Amino acid sequence: MRYRKEGIEKTTRQLIEAISDSGIEGMTLLDIGGGLGGIQHTLLVNGAERATSVDASSAYVKAAKEEAMRRDLDERISFLQGDFVDLADDISQADIVTLDKVICCYDDMQELVRLSAMKARKVYGLVFPRDLWIFRVLVPVANFFIKLTGSPFRAFIHRTEEVEKILRDQGLTQQFQKNAGFWQILVYDRN
Repeated sequence: MRYRKEGIEKTTRQLIEAISDSGIEGMTLLDIGGGLGGIQHTLLVNGAERATSVDASSAYVKAAKEEAMRRDLDERISFLQGDFVDLADDISQADIVTLDKVICCYDDMQELVRLSAMKARKVYGLVFPRDLWIFRVLVPVANFFIKLTGSPFRAFIHRTEEVEKILRDQGLTQQFQKNAGFWQILVYDRN
């Protein structure tokens, strides 16, 4: 598993650092699109109390559970498999909500961001593609070739100002922003 050998990706580390700068001791985490659990594991080791991981992929949920057991964190993480938007009504709020490279894979960005922002009591962090013309050209081309393989996966470039408006409307204020190549890392606080 690459995650064990190389650790978490640079943008994920930057997201974790920005969230941690505001203090995470005793906080709860809702990690949407939690994947293998890099955000959960790091924040729990560094002082967060509990985490909930939601992922649409049953394979990721299984792998994340195994990794949490290996790290002796499994008692502090609840795992849910499914589409967060479909499950949102049954998921509790958390102090911190993260979406690391999630909204770029979701067609209904507005609903995903709105519902996830409603779950954030204190901090909301996300990583998603920068809204640049070159990416708006390249992503549809990439989607065309992905479609030819028969894969249902599609990528999306959502307008940054649309994401920010939803978050402002939910009472969140941007505290951190950093560009890293294709990606942007944003962290918001609830006032």
